[in-house]
Amino acid sequence: MMDHKKVKQMIFLAVMTSAAIIIHFIESLFPLPFALPGIKLGLSNTVSLIVLYIYGPVPAFAVLVIRVILTAFLYAGLSGVIFSLAGGLLSFSAAVLIWRLRDKGYGIVGASTAGGVFHNIGQILAAYVVLRTDAVFFYLPVLILSGAITGIVTGILAGILVPRLKNIYGPS
Repeated sequence: MMDHKKVKQMIFLAVMTSAAIIIHFIESLFPLPFALPGIKLGLSNTVSLIVLYIYGPVPAFAVLVIRVILTAFLYAGLSGVIFSLAGGLLSFSAAVLIWRLRDKGYGIVGASTAGGVFHNIGQILAAYVVLRTDAVFFYLPVLILSGAITGIVTGILAGILVPRLKNIYGPS
């Protein structure tokens, strides 16, 4: 028989993955008011951050990969998988690095900001590989700035939600 804690965790992860997919879809319906390609708030990334801070890197990685693959195939196709995975994996690595330094005073906003910046760096690197042109790097400063700003916003949101969700769904 399966342990109650494991069932609780599996349900939480399934709900969080579903929420991330729904958030991704809703966010795509409302583009940001300024028309800069590739820039969005990235609220679905908040879900991976929440899972990271409640259950750790392995479950957060699973949620990220499932979300990226499903949303890319549902809404963007193969190119979406390439760009989303490149950004997502680099973003996740940066966030986990900061998460591991949490006992040294680094917080969830820092992890989210690093994740936002490195997500955009990953997507630029994917664009460079796919398009084979250095021109994509001229857009990098804009994406780094937007990644930092959106990372701060999503980090603040995650910082509000993590303590509340951890009390209800966290490991006991």
